[in-house]
Amino acid sequence: MQGAAGELRTLSEGDVAAAWALETAGYPPEEAASLAKLQDRQREAGELFLGRFVDDQLIGFVCGTRSLEDHLTEESMDVHEPTGTTICIHSVCVDGAWRRRGVALGLLCDYVARAARTLPPPRRICLLSHQQLLPLYTKAGFTMLGLSSVSHGPEAWYECAIELGT
Repeated sequence: MQGAAGELRTLSEGDVAAAWALETAGYPPEEAASLAKLQDRQREAGELFLGRFVDDQLIGFVCGTRSLEDHLTEESMDVHEPTGTTICIHSVCVDGAWRRRGVALGLLCDYVARAARTLPPPRRICLLSHQQLLPLYTKAGFTMLGLSSVSHGPEAWYECAIELGT
């Protein structure tokens, strides 16, 4: 898989600006996280901010936080709760030049494997998806649970999850 090339590592504080550039290029303005929000996520939940680098350039990333909730809510998407056993994925972004090459799928699979080994042990990993991206997430092992109550931007969101156990 071409997407597996390069180095996989957690993002440092210095990498967040590059992640934000991918975020703003990949999401509409009403859905993209702010630079400050990405900086908060890296600082508060750095072990859940994973990127793929080629020649020291960030080509894609996945970031998340922890929640005490079992499902995604407006609050769980906004607050990091370090003892939470639900990991909430906020962003899956890949540089446009690297799309359709397996990078997103590879990142998601690597992310799930790494997140499953973090402490406290997570019981599940959740994310929100627009309908057109559901095939990517189901290919990565997520199950679509249904429409989400979270409203962010004009399109409907679907909640997806992987159950990891206890």
